[in-house]
Amino acid sequence: MALLFVVIVSGAKEAVEDLKRHSFDGITNRTTAHIVHVTDLANDDEEEEEIGNVEIRDQKWEDVKVGQIILVFDGEEVPADCICLHTAVDNTCYVKTANLDGETNLKIKSAMRGVELTKEEADDQERHIELGDFSSRHGHAIKSSTERTKTMRDKDQMKQHAHKLVQIQGQIHCEQPSADLHNFKGYVTIAHNPWVCDSMGQGEPGDSPRASEYPLNMGEMLLRGTTLMNSGYAFGLVVYTGKETRIFKNNSKTPMKSGSMEYFLNIQIVVLAIVQMLICIACAIGSYLWRERFGFDMPYLMYDSFVSVNYQNPVAYIVVYTLTFWILYSSMVPISLFVTLELVRFWQCICFINFDPELRVKEDPEDRSLWPKARNSNVNDDLARISYIFSDKTGTLTSNEMQLRLISVGLNQLGKESFKFEDMQPDDPPTHVASEFDQKLPDCFSQISSIDQLALIDYLKLGDPTIESKNSKGEALPMQVLRFFTCMTLCHSVLPEMENNKVIGYQGPSPDEVCIVNTMKQLGFVFKENKSNIMYIDILGRKCKFRVLNVLEFSSDRKRMSVVVQDQKKNIYLLCKGADTVMLPRTLYGANTTANSEEEVDKIIHDYSCKGLRCLMFGAKQLSFDEWKNWNQNFRLAANDIENREEAMSRCMDEIERNLHFVGITAVEDKLQEEVPESIEILRDAGIKVWVITGDKQETAINIGIACKLISDPEKLIVFNENCKKKLEEGINSQLDSLRKRKQSIAKSSPKEEELVIDGKTLSLVLSDQSLSRSFASLGALCDCVLVCRASPSQKAEIVTLMKEFEKNKMIESKIWGFKWTGWLQNLTDNKVLSIGDGANDVPMIQRADVGVGIVGKEGRQASNNSDFSIARFKFLVRLLLVHGQTTQYRNANLIKYSFYKNIAISAMFLYFQFDSGYSGQASVDSLTLNFYNTVFTAIPILIFALMDSPVENLETLAKNPRIYNTSTCLTVVTFWKGQIKAFVDAAICYYIPYNAAFTSGYRSLDGLWAVGRISYIALQGVVTLEVLCISRHVTTLFVAFVVYSWFIMFPFFYLFEASMQAFQVPDPQQVGVTTQTFASAAAWLQILVAIALSVGIRFTEKGLKVIFYPDDVMILSEREVSKVKADRIRRSQLNSSPKKPPPSEV
Repeated sequence: MALLFVVIVSGAKEAVEDLKRHSFDGITNRTTAHIVHVTDLANDDEEEEEIGNVEIRDQKWEDVKVGQIILVFDGEEVPADCICLHTAVDNTCYVKTANLDGETNLKIKSAMRGVELTKEEADDQERHIELGDFSSRHGHAIKSSTERTKTMRDKDQMKQHAHKLVQIQGQIHCEQPSADLHNFKGYVTIAHNPWVCDSMGQGEPGDSPRASEYPLNMGEMLLRGTTLMNSGYAFGLVVYTGKETRIFKNNSKTPMKSGSMEYFLNIQIVVLAIVQMLICIACAIGSYLWRERFGFDMPYLMYDSFVSVNYQNPVAYIVVYTLTFWILYSSMVPISLFVTLELVRFWQCICFINFDPELRVKEDPEDRSLWPKARNSNVNDDLARISYIFSDKTGTLTSNEMQLRLISVGLNQLGKESFKFEDMQPDDPPTHVASEFDQKLPDCFSQISSIDQLALIDYLKLGDPTIESKNSKGEALPMQVLRFFTCMTLCHSVLPEMENNKVIGYQGPSPDEVCIVNTMKQLGFVFKENKSNIMYIDILGRKCKFRVLNVLEFSSDRKRMSVVVQDQKKNIYLLCKGADTVMLPRTLYGANTTANSEEEVDKIIHDYSCKGLRCLMFGAKQLSFDEWKNWNQNFRLAANDIENREEAMSRCMDEIERNLHFVGITAVEDKLQEEVPESIEILRDAGIKVWVITGDKQETAINIGIACKLISDPEKLIVFNENCKKKLEEGINSQLDSLRKRKQSIAKSSPKEEELVIDGKTLSLVLSDQSLSRSFASLGALCDCVLVCRASPSQKAEIVTLMKEFEKNKMIESKIWGFKWTGWLQNLTDNKVLSIGDGANDVPMIQRADVGVGIVGKEGRQASNNSDFSIARFKFLVRLLLVHGQTTQYRNANLIKYSFYKNIAISAMFLYFQFDSGYSGQASVDSLTLNFYNTVFTAIPILIFALMDSPVENLETLAKNPRIYNTSTCLTVVTFWKGQIKAFVDAAICYYIPYNAAFTSGYRSLDGLWAVGRISYIALQGVVTLEVLCISRHVTTLFVAFVVYSWFIMFPFFYLFEASMQAFQVPDPQQVGVTTQTFASAAAWLQILVAIALSVGIRFTEKGLKVIFYPDDVMILSEREVSKVKADRIRRSQLNSSPKKPPPSEV
């Protein structure tokens, strides 16, 4: 019955969760999609009648099929993976990809070539191709949305476009369904486009069509799950639907995680099941021996009749009785505990974590998207067992709010560290902002402003070095400022936000880009818009325009982006910006250049990095038309290479991005979140080793580590920057030996903090060698914190796996031979690992850890959605671990121990009865009463305890005393079995006192089986119920009420039990009148009280000795709280009782 109940409840829980998922899937599938249908193919040439043949129907997402043309409006999600055919304006549109990659910035998408609806569109495309404009397919500069809003719901125009699109004949060849969100390989063959036949080289209208092929890539793909923004509308041709779409291919199944207590519980259940089996076998053998020695001498037992159950064969007899005793002791294993634990964990997540007001952002406490969310209740308990924290930096420790702090114009470092652009007012004039930023800039601006409008372009030679001679005395600085600021205004991919034809801000793929362009706007270099690949900018009030010829996208592999622009005098320039590691080798140094040596530039970057700033290096060069044209032809061929497009384009981009002239450096600050240093200090005080993994330069990362108190002494850092594996191995082994000796020498004194720094290249060497990985893991485990710099996203999960495997092997190797398996079991419950991040690239790390925490940040919801717990700020991690973790562990640990205790106690009472009943397998209590023991009488108090009790009265005490974290012994093998031994003792007391006190006294006799069994049952139930009060730290009126109710409800139950047997005419003659007889006997009540008093007295004595002589940390904190409350109460009473002094005037 109990097992069936557990299975039903667990099945119901899974069914509810499946129904929720199914309901969500149904809502998604029933979302409206706009599908283009051809209702009737008419041959009439009149346009109005032809338009009537096309209908745009509203249907469900589940009705979308491959090959259909769909229409998507602004604000709508794309229902399937499709190729963009046409858009409202300029054949480009913008999509938000937060559902896919977690990034909230807008991405540019363009219509594929070959499906232009007018000759003008085709001519414009060809003209851009001749100019080398691949930006529409490979990183189009983002445009203003002013014109798009005008055409957002132009139904006639949409219907005309739909009518024209369905008449274009072609075929799309695409790759097999893939999970790659960044690359797509395919091509389209256009057999006939009646609207642009002559423009496409297909002859005049009416001629036989000649097929044309055009390459396709991710720049033309509208993926399911993305949202169309600022674009009006877009038509797409469906190529993948349902489970073949990119978003479904990326929906990796979230790994099932089990908490340490669940592992502990499973292990103890296995051990207890073995103990139960041994007891059953022992009792079965005892029954056989008793029958052979005593049973045959008692004819009334009829042991000489060998019938079912009473087999003559010893083996059969023992096997049958083993099963009998297994059934009798079946309640020894608390199967219902799984259901109770599930309910308690669910309640702890929903009510205590999700609705904790202390885990909400104070600036916007009503924003539910920023509220904490517990998504995996199985790992609640592990929040109190964390040994390692692996943290992302950007967006996790920092706020992901970039602000330009310093710049280097050529080799001239400008700016004040104390100045903040964000403190300036939006309407402050550029000259005022410039003077506040650096005193040199106003003079530079004055000289730039004196240049005539027509002559300004002559000075804007962006690719020429601005060389400052020894006698110029800073005269070259204004030209360097002009060129560098113009480069920053042009080299980006941001979208202007317009209001009343005025730029009010920018959106872009990178916070760094938005920050730089916004800062340039404050300094008078304003990017206005990009219209038809013409970038319009204002330079201190003078308008300039540049044609964008190419945009070479940024990628994590390239670590740079470039634009090729042409000014109004047909000069062509390549502008490039990127990380110093890739830009320094591509820059020219020496005579006739801006920088004399690479060391000069690297020193500036090093200085900025040491201040914790993120650096971008800018370079530029001028291209002749022939040089650019030849390169552009190769670039076009690479773009049309369907098989090896990415490799070919990468080679072309690498070829042109060389021999750059140094232009300048930007130093951007990513501000720390509030209370990050304090939080990390608390976590380290709690004994948790903190690893921070970042892609920043080492100097930047170290400075951030110092700022957030991750690094205490930068002079004594252990740093690894090696390219040679042999030297690296020697260095790691040397540091490992030295660190072990230091740890041993200071073991008795105050421990010294050890900190380690390693870069991505060195880490790659470490991860490539198993022996080296083991040595590094040993070294990292001895350090209090580790800082990983220049790390790639793929290395994050590898680091987590490395340390998890190391701790497991360490635990196993610490055990003696023959007991290695105990190390494996202990590893399941100890040394848990937590990962925390905010971006899509942190998801593998989060899922690989024992506990994954996602930050709801500006990089989308991917990390949050794939985590076990979601919070809005890093500082909330302290409360999540120290308060919720320890409280949950305390409650659930006592729930598990108590559940085993009460079940073993009732089973042990049956075991003792077997010694006095010839091992007959007879229970001293009927089955119904036994079932009510677990489901009614003892269930509610422990449930209230697990939901309401806490280790200390004020939970903030746990956060203020981090050193007690992960030191609790509330659930260990010793404490667990100590409680179970007590169960055997209490069962013995409650059984043997009534048994030995049984007497014969006429009709009031209490020597019957059911009378003695009932007295023992009532006494045991009272002891078990009062045990909840003994383990509780904070007794409330509600709690006491439920405890009293749980015991007293038992007495009317027995009367109702006998009455129901009479009512249903199924009386048991042996139990008739037992209730009345027992409760009417003073001896019975005395036996009950004596048994309860003895058991509870032993428990109170044991608890008192523990509190007085060997209290744990939580007990001491609790006593301190009580003492403080008493002291406050005494102080208040003294103040209230002291005589009031008369006013001075009355003295």
